[in-house]
Amino acid sequence: MERIYDYDQLWLFTKNVFISIGCSDEHAMLAATSLLRADLRGIDSHGIARLIGYVRLWEAKRANSKPDIQIVHETLSTAVVDGDSGLGLVVAPYAMDIAISKAKNVGTGWIAVRNSNHFGIAANMP
Repeated sequence: MERIYDYDQLWLFTKNVFISIGCSDEHAMLAATSLLRADLRGIDSHGIARLIGYVRLWEAKRANSKPDIQIVHETLSTAVVDGDSGLGLVVAPYAMDIAISKAKNVGTGWIAVRNSNHFGIAANMP
């Protein structure tokens, strides 16, 4: 028998899994939204099917559910972000926000990220 779940049920389940591994509410919402956006776009390989992989990274202490994400080097148009082993689903949007801000200010924004994990689909924008 095939079970059908609606978006809200899956999103809440996914968010609660991220909260159960110690993510803040904000980070859990961001990560859950990213995974479900992938599924809605037909990119199943980067959707909710990856959830167990993130949990396993956390269990293996390879993913930090409470990262202290920081800019460790910066110029007017570039930056290096240290993700503190955070979920890439959280670190990548942080870095993208910096890139967008720099591009608005000086015309281009280039960000390198270190110490992060898989960041899901590379188009996590609404």
